[in-house]
Amino acid sequence: MKKVLIISPTTREFRELPRIADALNCQIVFEDFAGAFFDDLLSNNRDGDSRNLEILPLIEETIRLYSQSGINGVTSGVGYPGMPVSSIIADCFRLPSPRIDRVLLCEHKYYSRIAQQALVPDATPGFELVDPENMNGLADRLSFPLFLKPVKSCFSINAGEIRNSEMFRRKVGSGLLPKNFLKPLNDLLHAYTDFPLDASYLLAESILEGTQASLEGYVFEGKVHIIGIVDSVMYPGPISFQRFEYPSRLDETVQKRMGQIAETFIKGIGYDNALFNIEFMYNPGTGEIHIIEINPKIASQFTDLFEKVDGLSSYSPLLQIALGQEPEFPRRQGAFKVAASCVLRTFENQRVLSVPSQEQVNALIRKFPDARIEISATAGKLLSDVMQDGNSFRYCLINIGADSHQQLNAKFELCKSLLDFQFIAP
Repeated sequence: MKKVLIISPTTREFRELPRIADALNCQIVFEDFAGAFFDDLLSNNRDGDSRNLEILPLIEETIRLYSQSGINGVTSGVGYPGMPVSSIIADCFRLPSPRIDRVLLCEHKYYSRIAQQALVPDATPGFELVDPENMNGLADRLSFPLFLKPVKSCFSINAGEIRNSEMFRRKVGSGLLPKNFLKPLNDLLHAYTDFPLDASYLLAESILEGTQASLEGYVFEGKVHIIGIVDSVMYPGPISFQRFEYPSRLDETVQKRMGQIAETFIKGIGYDNALFNIEFMYNPGTGEIHIIEINPKIASQFTDLFEKVDGLSSYSPLLQIALGQEPEFPRRQGAFKVAASCVLRTFENQRVLSVPSQEQVNALIRKFPDARIEISATAGKLLSDVMQDGNSFRYCLINIGADSHQQLNAKFELCKSLLDFQFIAP
């Protein structure tokens, strides 16, 4: 039986991949590369932690560990550090994977924008590099409002709208993620690319307006395939997701244009033998489509949405491509017509008094066997003690399917009522 090494697995991979692997007649080997190092840093979002991760020696150690284990494929369900690390290990073992420098190009949002500007200029918003150490009057030259984000971000941390030059100067100083979070990425950039700039920069971008959607796809031996497009439903005001709905309700012509943009870019940069995710903004007033972000990874939050509607989890092509097998992704053969990943969140930091018991979760699953429940809150802790987007506080995800959007809404409300969360002001 063939074996696939999974780098930096999350609870989703532990939950879903053994079942998917059984259907593909392969075996999963989980490698908890770097443990909780990265999540711990972002959960606290501070730079005072003195721990450092030497990623290059750790990769060499991991290669030695599995060099005689008969691994037939290497991949990851996460972007950083999972996909860069898995691509390096796969290349060392001469297994299918995207080129490491192509993965890192997508991870470094400035160089990704440069590539977008060359390949799909009409889909590229205006952008300008910001060096926090050398502003040179930049604040006086920029047009406001604008969107500011780190060139390496995660979970929308430190990303948001900037209304004026004073706010810009204030935010730039604290806009980067922790240095010891960026150091492993900078080490990879130095070792595997010729990029002159590391990840210690920000991007100032033009504000995008309209409807946000997320395109999921894969490339196998140079051929791009679109799995599907998921609508991103936002809360009004802050950049916080309310739910993700599949299939998209955007016009088919708009979805086709998004697919063409994705194919042009992915082929243009030579990204191959992997999954990818592209976040788009469609402005119905102007008809413009812009790229928000390109991610060299699977969107693991959506894997079971595709399974509910299309009949196959997007984890399946992840494993197949790692093994050098061409996937065949079905369309609309699932048990439901629509599916959604619904986010339970609050906009005030609170202390968690209690979370739903396992009995409550089990009862919900018995009632709705298709449901996936992910509780991120922990009794006795603050909501801010786990990784958040900086604008709100997520404490649970509920993924469900239904035969209509009306039924989906009713099912979500019922699921929510069956889960008892208790909070108190900190």
